[in-house]
Amino acid sequence: MAAQHRRTGRRADLSQHFLRSEALASDLIANSSITGRDFVIEIGAGYGALTARLAQRSQKVVAVEIDERLAGGLRDRFRDESRIEVVQADFLRFDLPSEPYKVFGNIPFGRTAEIIRRLVNAPVPPEDAYLIVQREAAERFAGGPYAHENQTSLLLKPYWQIEILNRLRKSDFDPPPRVESVLLWLSRRSRSLVDNPGYEGFITRAFGTGRTTIRQCLRGFLTARQTRRLALDLRFDDSAPPSALSFDQWLGLYRYFNLSKHGGSRRR
Repeated sequence: MAAQHRRTGRRADLSQHFLRSEALASDLIANSSITGRDFVIEIGAGYGALTARLAQRSQKVVAVEIDERLAGGLRDRFRDESRIEVVQADFLRFDLPSEPYKVFGNIPFGRTAEIIRRLVNAPVPPEDAYLIVQREAAERFAGGPYAHENQTSLLLKPYWQIEILNRLRKSDFDPPPRVESVLLWLSRRSRSLVDNPGYEGFITRAFGTGRTTIRQCLRGFLTARQTRRLALDLRFDDSAPPSALSFDQWLGLYRYFNLSKHGGSRRR
């Protein structure tokens, strides 16, 4: 059934594009990890297309909506639904839970980076986050295999599995956005793939040098001989740009660098 609940306009400053179909919302949620045991935070509840289905699937939903008019409509619509709590608030200022939770949201495209940073840097990050976002933004956060790896994707991947699950049509939204949209999934790893805080500095410095090749980026980290040998072992071209390497190759480079820095073998 189409979600048509007193749609009386939108605030352009909030980049509001509402899902037209609760059937589509149901399909998106059905393919998620959300179960009847889960506590879910919904970001940007709008008219409640996702909210209603999330409540059917989970133990409790806190629907966070910044627009006071829409929040009032949600309270009216779900006044008899004990599993739904509506909070009128800016998600960026909303107090995240200290207990395990998951996130689902059709978020304002203009706030994608801020919202993802808030989630991944939270004292207690979500176990899973499902976010409808602009395709280009999703590719920047997900990196390979959807796009080239970049500093943003490489800094996230030791701690998060990141996938693009669904591609949505412009006609799935009211009003239709000008850009392509996807459902981005971030799943927190049970154990980090790096155990040293130096990884962030390694990636940031390598990408922040302004140099155009892997060989140039790794100067100051590895000798020319080490870089040549690692290029053979990890199967990359050291004259390629840094974005040409996969996450696994960057992880291999960091692990070698970290080992050698802490007294491991420097042969090669």
